Amino acid sequence: MNIKSRFACCLLLITLFSPAYAKVFTPPGEISYMGKTYKLAYENSAPNGRAIFEYTTDNEPIEKWSSLITLNYSKSLIISPQKWAEATKASSDRQIPKPHYDLYLKGNNGYARLIFEPDSKNPAYESNVHKSFHLQACNGLLVFQYAKKYPQGAELSPAEKLATLKQIAAENTQFAASMEKSEWSPDCK
Repeated sequence: MNIKSRFACCLLLITLFSPAYAKVFTPPGEISYMGKTYKLAYENSAPNGRAIFEYTTDNEPIEKWSSLITLNYSKSLIISPQKWAEATKASSDRQIPKPHYDLYLKGNNGYARLIFEPDSKNPAYESNVHKSFHLQACNGLLVFQYAKKYPQGAELSPAEKLATLKQIAAENTQFAASMEKSEWSPDCK
């Protein structure tokens, strides 16, 4: 093999295996999920490779959503589903007020089920389900989140609050089951 051939071979190997040339996540303009079409309503990215993409449905403005899909992408953050679950637990435990949550692993994905109670900053109950994607093709971590708000009415008695939380938890369980069965996966180019 002559010097030009060796140089060309080295360049090819560098190109194939260099993180600088790795594929990255490309967000879709819209996502069909839970029987609705969600359109990209907000996006933001940081120089460190982290990006957020939020989708609303029914022409809802991002500030007044009733259901929301969020895609969180962390370029070059390669962690296992177990490490993602541990980090999600630590993050949830630090929140005030602390959400009700359940974390679990299934296949190559991590899952989180969270319920947030109303507080002075957020006057609604919120149900969230997350699915983490740990794909080499995306050169990073992508978390798909589905959230639904439940407006709080008048002050609830302890029994009414418990009944509300049970109803939201039952629906949250259904959301998680739907997310597990969903065929949606990140597109990395």
